[in-house]
Amino acid sequence: MKSVKCKRAESRNGKKWLMAALFRTSAISLALMSMQQGAFAQTSPVSFNIPAGSLSGAIAEFGRQSGVQVSYPPEFAAGKQSAGVKGAVSSEAALGRILQGSGLSYQFVNSDSVTLVNGGAAANTSASASAADDSLLLGTITVTSRAGSDPADAPWQGASSRAHLSAEQVERFSGTSVGDFLSGIPGVLNGDGRNSGAVDVNIRGLQGQGRVPVLVDGASQETTVYQGYNGSTARTYIDPDFIGSVDIEKGASMGADSTGAVGGIVRMNTIGVKDILLPGHDFGVRLKGNFNTNSRSAPSPGTTGGLTNLGTYYSWDEFPSGFGDSSGTNRPSALKPTGGSGSIAIAGTTDAVDVLAAYAQRYNGNYFAGKRGGDDAHAVISGPTGPFGEVNVTDGNPLTAYRAGEEVLNTSRDTESWLLKGTFRFQDNQKFELGYSRYMTRYGNILGSQLMSYFNSQPYQGLLSTIDLATWTGRYSWKPEDSNLIDIKVDTFYSDVDNRVNSVFNSSGTLYPQYFWLASNRWGGNASNTSRFYSDIADVTWQYGGSFTRENVGLPDGVDEATMSGSRFGWRKEYSGFSTLEVKPLDWVTLSGNLRYSTFESFDRSPTLESPFTRKDHGWSPIFSLMVEPLDGFQAYGKYGSVLRSPSIFESITGPSFSVPTADNPVAPERNKSLEFGVNYLMDGVFLPDDKLRFHGAWFSNHIDNYITRGNIKRYTASGRENYQLGRMNLDYAEMRGIELSAQYDSGRVFGSVAWNHYTDIMFCAKDGVIHPAASRCAPGGLYNSFAQQQVPPKDTVTVNLGSRFLDSDLTVGTRISYIGSRFVEGLGADEGLGQVSGMYSIAPSDWKPYTLVDLYASYKLNQNATFDLSVDNLTDRYYVDALNTIPIPAPGRTVRGGVTLKF
Repeated sequence: MKSVKCKRAESRNGKKWLMAALFRTSAISLALMSMQQGAFAQTSPVSFNIPAGSLSGAIAEFGRQSGVQVSYPPEFAAGKQSAGVKGAVSSEAALGRILQGSGLSYQFVNSDSVTLVNGGAAANTSASASAADDSLLLGTITVTSRAGSDPADAPWQGASSRAHLSAEQVERFSGTSVGDFLSGIPGVLNGDGRNSGAVDVNIRGLQGQGRVPVLVDGASQETTVYQGYNGSTARTYIDPDFIGSVDIEKGASMGADSTGAVGGIVRMNTIGVKDILLPGHDFGVRLKGNFNTNSRSAPSPGTTGGLTNLGTYYSWDEFPSGFGDSSGTNRPSALKPTGGSGSIAIAGTTDAVDVLAAYAQRYNGNYFAGKRGGDDAHAVISGPTGPFGEVNVTDGNPLTAYRAGEEVLNTSRDTESWLLKGTFRFQDNQKFELGYSRYMTRYGNILGSQLMSYFNSQPYQGLLSTIDLATWTGRYSWKPEDSNLIDIKVDTFYSDVDNRVNSVFNSSGTLYPQYFWLASNRWGGNASNTSRFYSDIADVTWQYGGSFTRENVGLPDGVDEATMSGSRFGWRKEYSGFSTLEVKPLDWVTLSGNLRYSTFESFDRSPTLESPFTRKDHGWSPIFSLMVEPLDGFQAYGKYGSVLRSPSIFESITGPSFSVPTADNPVAPERNKSLEFGVNYLMDGVFLPDDKLRFHGAWFSNHIDNYITRGNIKRYTASGRENYQLGRMNLDYAEMRGIELSAQYDSGRVFGSVAWNHYTDIMFCAKDGVIHPAASRCAPGGLYNSFAQQQVPPKDTVTVNLGSRFLDSDLTVGTRISYIGSRFVEGLGADEGLGQVSGMYSIAPSDWKPYTLVDLYASYKLNQNATFDLSVDNLTDRYYVDALNTIPIPAPGRTVRGGVTLKF
């Protein structure tokens, strides 16, 4: 485990830094322009399933499944039939089989475009051949629809609810904090989004401890951070400039990488050579430079914010002239760049090798809250009253301790990232990819209990914390063109995290540091093979494989256990094997079944234990689905899962957040019995020749038996007296049910989408006799002192996105309107006798009020070398608190972001 080596200054001028970063990256790019690489072209097999029928229909289906554009005059296919094609073959071979006996041949204009030729006018040729005679292109049918083959179509097909984000969408909605790009996806939120610049994904009310694994190039590097008396949060780190795409699967997953994913799974892929190279080039450089407004460098530790001089004043007291330091509201002008990022990516490709190297720096100081909404802290003066002329000054019962338009302390981040990738292609369609990434940051962090009412709740700047994350990945695939039985995929990874959370408590102006340092390394992988069988009875796909992961936790290198408290010491490992069978007895019916067996073991070597403690468990996880497609483009499905999640390393190892050691308080795995019914509609050419219409709707239900959380559990003293201490516990069950609807339309000129998620039921119920009798056994807002209190989502979320394209689609402008409703219930939603909201040592449920945000965005592609982006986040400058917050701080106010992307 490596020590943190991120040593940049705690503050710097954002604008000067950005200019320097761009200058450095430009100089590096110019120096490398002389590098030369060989040309590369490759044809990979595609799994086709095109039934016999009309030739025109077969050609259209070929275009959808291959992603190849096919152009031909309509009379070429009139009245002709095709035998279709099934199996994993190259696009050229598939098209040849489709055209067999038709009297037509084809010519590939390039790797993505093909023209059909009548009779023997031309032989079938590859991409290197000349294009067909121009006369053949007059009055042609052009099959450009890629419905089903484009990754963007994934959310609108298949027996599950999904989401896909391209690099363009990540850039467009990247916001101020890293997790902002996840906003607008129904049923998906980022928890604790303003604290540390990490990702902690909540899907349909499930979050943390591996319930929703976040994988980056197949690697997991999630760490759980102690939040004092106010719980814990899981964190995953990545630089947005390195995100190539994001795929989200909600609910039970049959994937080889989804062991324990009871809530869903997030798969992020980093950028590759195709994201960097210009069309037809084998070497290229991408430069990105971005700026943002609405921030400033973090002040010195101990600097306070919020209101001051609150209280009661009598007629003989000197009444204060102000109620807060004005410097905290000294907000920069609306268009002044105050932070930003710069990155460079260099890529090259040959017949056998792809190479990519990228570097990024990102800096943003503490951001400023919005001004409008009335939920801010502001002095409310009442009086004078009574015989002594009493004047009372209060804060107006705000959502947070911060004033409107005030600097939000401890929200800065200063990040440096590296990415190296190499892909090696071998004979028989084998591919091996090696990757290395490094993420180092100094960031503002607020301990969850720092702003709770029983401490000094006035905000203050603390020390900066650090993360040093290194990840190695290896990915192998083998899919022979002449075999339907072999389709091997192997993912391996190793991640090393050095996380140093540096908290302080401010007592009468004196800072008392509290350090929570943790080092973890995790390695593992998964391997699978897919075999496909085609017959007149049914088409069958069989995937089988296994996975392994191990994680060690302790202190960073060079740190003595005797001098650092609050860490965890031990390890956890898990094995699993699975088998998935997909059967298509008819072209419009798909039956799928998945069975997974997993076993885990944990080892707790906490120095507070008399002896190390080992815990083992195992179980099966079945998933079944049925999907029918009675009409072209329309699908209906049902899906059932019973997925097991073993206790995470945080839940298995003695440490902060729990008073009872694991040896005296082990927990059993939890099991999510999920059910989902949904419909998809995906069609092109509905109202106009080239338009696209998409729709998805689903009803979902999660019922988690033995849900693992924290609570005040019954214990006994040495004398036999009953008391209640913080410990792990298995609830009787937790439930979340709701519906989601999403639709999208794109005519080419205008586009729009709407997404709605609504929860109908949420409930958490403890087992009889486990928790304090004064606490409610069942509550929809989470049980007393449970982590679930901070994971209860809003009852409703609605997102509307509208836009248009101009100048031959080079200019795109649009707006996004997001409505986030109130928490499903306020507080616990049940009568309590323990004073859970303000009581000592208790978790405060996350709290916010409904809010509506308006964002604007524009993108202009000057040419293939230069693209300019401009966005305005929170246009109305709304003062609001994010849903699923762990700490009561406001989100960023109006922020202007601009950037340029250069490729050459």
